[in-house]
Amino acid sequence: MKCAVSDFDRTLYVERMIGEEDKNAVLNWQKSGNLFVIATGRNLGTIKPIFESYGFSPDFWILNNGAMIADRDGKTLFTKLIPRETALAVLRYLQSINDDGSGVSLTDRKVCLLSEKGTSTQKACDGGTITADQLESLDNIVQIHRRNLKHIKDLCKDIEERFSEVSAYANLWNGDIVARGVDKAVAVKWLKEHFPQIEKIRCIGDSVNDLGMVRAYQGAVPDVADPEIKKEATQIVKSVAEFLENF
Repeated sequence: MKCAVSDFDRTLYVERMIGEEDKNAVLNWQKSGNLFVIATGRNLGTIKPIFESYGFSPDFWILNNGAMIADRDGKTLFTKLIPRETALAVLRYLQSINDDGSGVSLTDRKVCLLSEKGTSTQKACDGGTITADQLESLDNIVQIHRRNLKHIKDLCKDIEERFSEVSAYANLWNGDIVARGVDKAVAVKWLKEHFPQIEKIRCIGDSVNDLGMVRAYQGAVPDVADPEIKKEATQIVKSVAEFLENF
């Protein structure tokens, strides 16, 4: 059985839509007895409704950059939390930097943590907002998300140097912070080990958080991909449909 793993934003979901050609290609791929997996930095609550609006679903969800894996129906198969005290320390540190606020993905929802001034640049938080004085109420944290920083790569490097128990991935204006050792490639490997019917895997993605799986699984990239990931790709394609056709 073949398994195709695709990033979501800027790969399958381009300019805030899934193209008809890509949707049909995925459906035909699945009808042929193959698996289609989404690997995303998003949580289930903010991505599953998008697929429902298009009337189809991946066979598995790799969520929060690999910190969670769920089956087609959203049942959790794997979770790796950021140690609670580390997660809270990271959030306090981020609160001290500026007034952007943070997105905090828990196992069951994503909440928007407002800055001390009550502001935030976060979007798509299905769990609503909390204020800075409610920070201690948070638990079961799988990912911390930061956006709209001009120097996001420097911030992610700083976070990894300050906090040894986390990994931080920078994508354009966004940064995702997860438990150390978590990434999409590790999640793909987990699926391969737990579903031995999978014989061949190919991946497609566009950003640094896709780099591991693109390297490990002879990955492709869309032509809009970041330059550093293009260097690692075995092919550059125009769409997910072309990626599936080539596979």
